[in-house]
Amino acid sequence: MMELQYTHKVNKLIQNAHLIAERNHHTSIQSMDLYLGAAHVKEGTLREMYFIIEPYMKQIENIFSIIPSEPSDTERIDRFSIPLSTHARKIWNTSIEVMKRYNQTFLNEGHIIKAFYTHLPEYHQLQKELNPIPHERIIRSVTTARDLTVYLLNKDWRYDVDPDFQISPVQAEDEKELVLWVEEHFGESWSKTLLQAFQSSEEFIPIIKAEEKGELIGFAAFDVYKNKKGIYGPMGVLHATRHKGVGIGLLYNALQCMQEKGYMYAVLKEAGPIEFYEKKCGAKLIPVENDE
Repeated sequence: MMELQYTHKVNKLIQNAHLIAERNHHTSIQSMDLYLGAAHVKEGTLREMYFIIEPYMKQIENIFSIIPSEPSDTERIDRFSIPLSTHARKIWNTSIEVMKRYNQTFLNEGHIIKAFYTHLPEYHQLQKELNPIPHERIIRSVTTARDLTVYLLNKDWRYDVDPDFQISPVQAEDEKELVLWVEEHFGESWSKTLLQAFQSSEEFIPIIKAEEKGELIGFAAFDVYKNKKGIYGPMGVLHATRHKGVGIGLLYNALQCMQEKGYMYAVLKEAGPIEFYEKKCGAKLIPVENDE
């Protein structure tokens, strides 16, 4: 079995959870240690989470003196120096299931917070104590796909991938093969979106493809989402080819094309995993509107 991989933010979450557990004299990581550990990362969506719960922080910290400690699970988990509680372990296992459901390869903060809220109704006393917190805002901020922006003019986005892979612009004759391949591997919605690019009156098709030995392994598109200009995505890479530089090669080549077309910014529409784009191209979150 492949070893579970964590994003930078999840590694910080784990460190914070240990510190919170130690400060509160917990012999196992509690579910609230994970929750507060996430908020105290204070990066990206977790910065938003921290600002949302900050007005309630004293009340949240007081929960540890109100609710009895959760019983400890017997099995240790990698990266944790002490056991998780039985409830925290359920959250952790569900977060991994969420990661797999989205066909992702790194456990991220969104998976963990989504799992926390999945199991919160089972813990009636904790749910009652947390009731004043605007949970829907946190869920919308941390667990849903988000839009980001990338400033294009301060970087040369040209990027050479491993010689085993070939990245090139899509041509008109690629239409049938690409659309069918995307539908097979990423679903009908994405294939229909890409089809619009081939039906456009513009000569240039705003799709980049990646191949290995003549076989498609990934793609990246822009200007195809609802025919809106300056929007990057969708992008997809076969699961077996991830973490080999193909994704970043597709991203950079597409951003280079957008720069050459005169765009100052690219909007990454409902991008994920967020941390990939934050690290690789300096993407910035577009804040969610508070409509409550």
